[in-house]
Amino acid sequence: MAVLRIHAMLRKSRANGPGVRTVLWLQGCPFRCPECFNPGLRDPAGGRSITVETLLHRIKSIRGIEGISISGGEPTEQIPGLVILLERVRKETDLSILLFSGRTMKDILCLPQGERLISLIDVLVDGPYDPSCANPPGAWPSSASQTIHILSPRYALSDFSSLPALELIITEDGEVVQSGLGTVKF
Repeated sequence: MAVLRIHAMLRKSRANGPGVRTVLWLQGCPFRCPECFNPGLRDPAGGRSITVETLLHRIKSIRGIEGISISGGEPTEQIPGLVILLERVRKETDLSILLFSGRTMKDILCLPQGERLISLIDVLVDGPYDPSCANPPGAWPSSASQTIHILSPRYALSDFSSLPALELIITEDGEVVQSGLGTVKF
């Protein structure tokens, strides 16, 4: 049974891609980007394990979302389980898929199952975050060292021009969650 290590799941967000999206932060990252947004996600043994089946069930139970955004950590560290999840999302839903990666598309394509991963997503935001060339708060991408790749006709670059820079969400449990480009701290 396929398993992913996740740090967090935000049921609904407007600041992590076009429309209302579920956001998954996958655990583990080999990079040590300066001013990392999510340093608590570096440890590949951190977070919690969840089966793809359970995660898919949770995603499918959320009403009113347009898609899912996958961030980290570094999602490509978990390509085998991620590919299985995204294949199921494609087969069983009409949700769009956005992936954030510190790796470039060229580097992802060289990874085992990298081509398959790229074929499953609608938008890739790639490249390492570099604070020395940071874009203004809320701008997509958050650093000029990153690129937005539109990989399906579902979106255009203009869909990223007016996303909120920051959102504060009060969860059903009363927890306050802050999300957005450059603002999520775990």
